[in-house]
Amino acid sequence: MGFGVPASVGAMLGEMIKAKQENRKPLPVINIDGDGSFSMTAMEMTTAAQYKIPAKTIILNNDFQGMVKQWQDLFYEERYSHTQMHNPDFVKLVEAMHCKGFRCAKKSDLPAVMKAFLEHDGPAVLDCLVEKHEHVYPMMPAGKCVNDMVLGDFD
Repeated sequence: MGFGVPASVGAMLGEMIKAKQENRKPLPVINIDGDGSFSMTAMEMTTAAQYKIPAKTIILNNDFQGMVKQWQDLFYEERYSHTQMHNPDFVKLVEAMHCKGFRCAKKSDLPAVMKAFLEHDGPAVLDCLVEKHEHVYPMMPAGKCVNDMVLGDFD
C-alpha cells in the first residue's frame, strides 16, 4: 500500500524521457489506487506538479481500507476494527497541491468525467466514489497457496 502514487510519478517521468528520445508523444501513466493507499503517499502529487509530470491517479474511494475490510467481512464475521476511513475531500486536497482534481459519484457521469480526466495535460486525480460493500477478487487467504485462491462469485 502507498506505492502507487510515487511509482506512477517515476514511471511517467521515465516515459516522458523515453518519448523525447524517440521523438513521440508520451503514453499516459495511470495509477489505480484505493483511498487508503492513496492517503499514504498523496503528497507525491506535489512533486508531479512541481516538475510538470502529468501523472494521473484514479482513487477507488469506498471510505474503508478495502482489503482489510474484505478480510474482516469474509473471515472474521464482519467484526470491523480500524478499517473505516475519514477521508479528506480529495479534489480539494490535490488542487491545494497544484494538481487537477475530478470526482465521479454516479456511474452515469463516468464517461464524461473520465474523458476530461484523461484529456487534462497535467497531473490529475479522479476520486471515484464506489460501493462500500464490493469486494476485490481474486484474493489469497492467509497461509494458503495459489490453489486455494478465492475467486469471489466465480468460485
